[in-house]
Formats: sequence, C-alpha cells, structure tokens
Amino acid sequence: MLFLVIALLVFITQSLFTDFWLSAASAFIASLLLGKSNFHSFFSGFFGVGVIWLGYILFIDTQNESLLSDKIAQLFKLPSGTWLMVVTVCIGGITGGLSAWTGYALKALFIVKKD
Repeated sequence: MLFLVIALLVFITQSLFTDFWLSAASAFIASLLLGKSNFHSFFSGFFGVGVIWLGYILFIDTQNESLLSDKIAQLFKLPSGTWLMVVTVCIGGITGGLSAWTGYALKALFIVKKD
C-alpha cells in the first residue's frame, strides 16, 4: 500500500513540477502517514521512487533514441547510457528510501508504546 502511495505521489509531483527533491518530500509525507516499520518504509520509498524514475528515464531515453544518455555517460566516463540509468535510479531510490525512513522515524518518535 505504501509503495503504491509513494509511487503515485512521486508520479504526480514529477509530472507537475521538475524539482527532484519533491520525490523525497512525497516519500517522507507518505511514510509519515502510512509507515509501518523502518524496513517497510525504506524499501517502499526506495522502490516507489526508483520505479517512477526508471519509467521517466526510459520515456525520455526512447524519445531521443538514447543520444542524450550516451553523451552524458561519456561525460562521466561510464561505459554506456544504460549504466547512467542504473546509477540514476539507484540515487533516486536511495533518496526516496532515506526520506521515507526519516518520515517513519519522525512518526515513531511521537508514538507512545504500551508495554
């Protein structure tokens, strides 16, 4: 459930605005409201942001026939544009995972556990 909410929020924010940090804010807010555990929040944020970023990267890459990704991969001395995509998705996933984890940690900070 959390994965789908994060993916939907990231898709909406990335469609309307071009700021990359809004994906982190979306994962943070969704996990703050719906997070169940540290593990669940991190991996929901990681895969929620990662899947949307991968889809967006593939959409852009097919529009320009991989010309842009290959040129940028050369700039960073990567073997191909595919490696650039892998690195970008991992960076986005880690950003989403850590922000979702932070959202759950903030929620857990204020929850009183009954013993």
